[in-house]
Amino acid sequence: MTQRTAVSPLVSKPDRVSHPTVLWDMTFALRSMTGTRVYTHKLYEALTELSDWNFLQVNGGAPTTARPRGNFSTSAQSVLWLLKNAERQAKQIQPDLYHSAAYLGPWRLPCPSVLNVFDTTYLAYPRHFDWKWRVYARTIIPRAIRSATAVLTLSEHARDEILKAYRVPRERVRIVAPGIGAEFQPHRDVARLARLRAKYGLAENYLIYVGGREPRKNLPALVKAFEIVRRAYPDLQFVIAGPRAKPAENSHVMESSSAAPAIREPGFVPQEDLPALYAGARAFFYASMLEGFGMPPLEAMACGTPVVTAPNPPMPEVLGDAALFTADDSPAALAQGMLRLLSDDALARELGARGVARAKHFTWENAARKTIEVYQELLAQSGRADA
Repeated sequence: MTQRTAVSPLVSKPDRVSHPTVLWDMTFALRSMTGTRVYTHKLYEALTELSDWNFLQVNGGAPTTARPRGNFSTSAQSVLWLLKNAERQAKQIQPDLYHSAAYLGPWRLPCPSVLNVFDTTYLAYPRHFDWKWRVYARTIIPRAIRSATAVLTLSEHARDEILKAYRVPRERVRIVAPGIGAEFQPHRDVARLARLRAKYGLAENYLIYVGGREPRKNLPALVKAFEIVRRAYPDLQFVIAGPRAKPAENSHVMESSSAAPAIREPGFVPQEDLPALYAGARAFFYASMLEGFGMPPLEAMACGTPVVTAPNPPMPEVLGDAALFTADDSPAALAQGMLRLLSDDALARELGARGVARAKHFTWENAARKTIEVYQELLAQSGRADA
C-alpha cells in the first residue's frame, strides 16, 4: 500500500522503502475555499491510491479548514514557512521530489520540484485580487515558477499565459486537467430533487450558476441577462451558489435587479447536494471573463445539465462542442443564447447528452497518471532511483 502521512511543519526523515518519496506541500492550497482546494485534495487522493510512492503531506502551519481572504496572520505565517522552514524541512527529510500544491513554492531545494499554477488571472485582473495576492504576484510567484523543475497547469490556454508571462521553457510547463468526481452524474430521483428544492426554497424551473463572486466571474452580466430571459419565462428562478469571500461583493447587483425576487443565493452548497442541484436545473449559466480551467460547467455537464456560456478562454477548449456558446459575454448575447436553449427541447437534450459524454474524459485517475509521468521524468533527469 502507498504510504500516506500527514506531518507537522518539521518532521524527521522517513524510513525509506523501495519507492520514491514525495513531500507534498499544502500550505497555500489549504487557504483556498473553492477550486484550488478541491483540485489539490482530489489529486492527492488519486495519487496515493494509484501509486506505490511514499507521500508525506505538510501544511506549514496553514489552517486545516478554509478561511475567507483577508486573514493577515495566516498569510504572514505561510510566507514565513515558505521563506525559512520549507527548505530546511526538505533538507531534513531528503525527499526524492517536492510538490508545492498551489502557486507558491520554495526557491532552493535539494531535489527536483513540481509547482501547481492553475492560472494567471491575477496578472490579467490584478484589481480583482486582494493586496496580498498582488504582492505574491510581483515578488514570490515569479521566482517560484522559475525555480520549479516542472510546473503543472490546467489547460493549453493557461500554459500559454504562463509561458508568455514568465518566459520559462515550454517543456517545463505540463498540462494536468482536473477530474470530475463520480458523484457528478445525472439524477433521476424525483423525490430527492423535490427535497432539494424544498431545502433551498427553489421552484421547479431554475437556472444555476456555481462559483465565486469575484468581478471576473461577470455575475452582473448574468443577472442582467436573466432579467431579459425572465420576461419570456416569468416562473424561472436563477440560483447563484458558492461562497462569498466578501459579504457585500456583487450584492448590490442582485438587490437592485428587477428580477431580484426570482434570484436565490444559497451560499456555499455542501458537496453532497451539488450534483442534484446541478441536475435539477434547466441549464447552467456562465460568463466568466477568464479561467484556468472552469470546473463548474463541466460538473454541470456530468450531471446532464445543458450549459450556456460565454466563449471566453479556456471554455471552448474545455467544453468543446458540448456547450452552447454565446456570441460574447454581454447581457444581450447571454440572454439570446439562454432563450434559444429554453425554447428548443431537442437542443437541450442533445447538449445534455454531449455534456455527459464530454465529462467522462476528465477523471482524477487520468490526472494522477499524468502527474506520475512528470514525477518519473524528473527523477530520470536527476539520476535518482525510479519506482
